[in-house]
Amino acid sequence: RVSSSGSHRSQPARTPEDETRFNEKDDAPLIGPNPTRSIGGGMVALELSGSGDLGGENSWVLDDDRWRWRHTVSYWVCVSFILGSLLFVSGCAFWYKHYVYASRTRALVTYPFLLGSVLFTLGAYLGMFQAINVGVRGRSTLWRWAPEKDGFLGYFYYLVGAAVFNISCAEPLAVFDDWPVWVKREMAWGAAEVGSVFFVLGAWKEVTHNGCLDVRKCYENGKMRTVVFWLSWNNLSGGCWFFLAACAGRFDPESKGWVYTTYLIGSINFFIASSMMLFMWKGEQYGLGFIPSINRLVPLRPVTSGGRVEDSSKGYRKVSVVHFFFLQTYIALTGASFIDFCFATQRFSVYSKYHGFAHFHEAIASLMGVFMAVGLLFMASILHHTPRIHPFDKLLWWANVYVFVKLIQILVSIFEYYTVALETEEKEASAAMGNTTFAPPPMV
Repeated sequence: RVSSSGSHRSQPARTPEDETRFNEKDDAPLIGPNPTRSIGGGMVALELSGSGDLGGENSWVLDDDRWRWRHTVSYWVCVSFILGSLLFVSGCAFWYKHYVYASRTRALVTYPFLLGSVLFTLGAYLGMFQAINVGVRGRSTLWRWAPEKDGFLGYFYYLVGAAVFNISCAEPLAVFDDWPVWVKREMAWGAAEVGSVFFVLGAWKEVTHNGCLDVRKCYENGKMRTVVFWLSWNNLSGGCWFFLAACAGRFDPESKGWVYTTYLIGSINFFIASSMMLFMWKGEQYGLGFIPSINRLVPLRPVTSGGRVEDSSKGYRKVSVVHFFFLQTYIALTGASFIDFCFATQRFSVYSKYHGFAHFHEAIASLMGVFMAVGLLFMASILHHTPRIHPFDKLLWWANVYVFVKLIQILVSIFEYYTVALETEEKEASAAMGNTTFAPPPMV
C-alpha cells in the first residue's frame, strides 16, 4: 500500500476501461496515479511512502515500517528452491555409499530427497501465486488459470513436475515395500521421467521468455553478462540432467555414473539458479526470472525515522555480498538442521548405549535447531540491509556469528555420526562373516 504524508494534487478520474487495463496488464505502471495503490499488486517485499508532490521524480521512498506476508512471496520462492536443491545435493552426495542399515539411507538420502521435492513444489506454487496476483488489488487469489500472466506457465510447468517428482522420492518409504515390483519401478523412475520433462518445459519457457535462447546473439548484445541469462540456462541444464538420470535409472538404478552423478550435477545447477534468484531478490528485482514487469522499479531512496530523505548513496538496490553470504548460511543451517534431526530420530546402533530419555533429548534438541533456523529465515525476509538504529545493527551481527558457528557445529556432528556409524556397521558386518580383520572404510 502506498501512503502519503502531506498535501496531494487532485488526480483525474479514471474510466472503468482504465481500471481494468491497470489491474490486468502485466506491463501496467508499477506506481499508478492512485495514491492508495501498491506497486505490482503488492507483490514486493517493501512498501512505499509518498511525500510531497506526487508528480515529482523524487517523491517515492522506501518505507521499512510495513510488512505483509504477500510482499515476501518472491523471497520464499528463492528460499524454497535453494533449500530444496541443497537437500538434493546432500542426498546425492550421501547416495554413493552402500549402507548396511536402512536407517542410514532414510536419514541421509530418502528424507532429504523427499523434503527437497516438497520444497520445490512449494516454491513453484508460490511463484505461480505471485504471477496470478501481480497487478491485482485487494484479496489475493490462491488459484486461477492465467496463461496470459508473465511467468504463470513457467511456474505451472515447474509445479506439475515437482508434484509428480514427489512420487519418485516417496517410493523408498516402507509403506510401499509390499507393492508390486513393476509399480515401484514406475513410481521411482516413471514419475521421475515425467517430472523431469516438466522441469525442462518450465526452464525452456524461462529461457525463451527472457530472450536467452540465441546464445550467440546474447553474447553480442551483452545479455550473456546478465544474471537472468545464467539463471535461465542453469535451470534448463538442471532439468536435462534430471531427465537423463531418470531414464538411466530405469535400466540401472544403482549406477553411480549415470544416476547418482547426473542427479548431483542437476542439483548443483538448480542450486546455482536459485541462488541467482536470491541475488535478484536482494537487488529488489522481485519478479526474478519470470516476471520482469515488477523488476522495473523506479530508483528509491531510504527514509529516516523523522521522515527526512537520506543521501541515495546508501544504495538499497546494491547487493551486499556479506549479507548475501549470511542469508545463504541461514538456508544452509536449515537444511543441515533437518538432516541432524533425521539422524536423531533414527535408532542407530551407535545409540544403543543411550537410554530412552537421552535419545529423546537428542531428537528435541535437533528439532529446536530446525525451528530456530526457520525463524531466522523469517527474520531475513525483511532485512535488505543492516539496521541503522543501535543496537539492532549489532544484534544482527550477533545472530550472523551464531548461525555460522552453529552451522559448523552441526556439519561436524553429521560427519561424526556418519563416520562412526559406518565404522560400527563395517565391524558388525565383518564379525558376522567371521572376518577378524577390519579395515576402516574410506571417508566419503
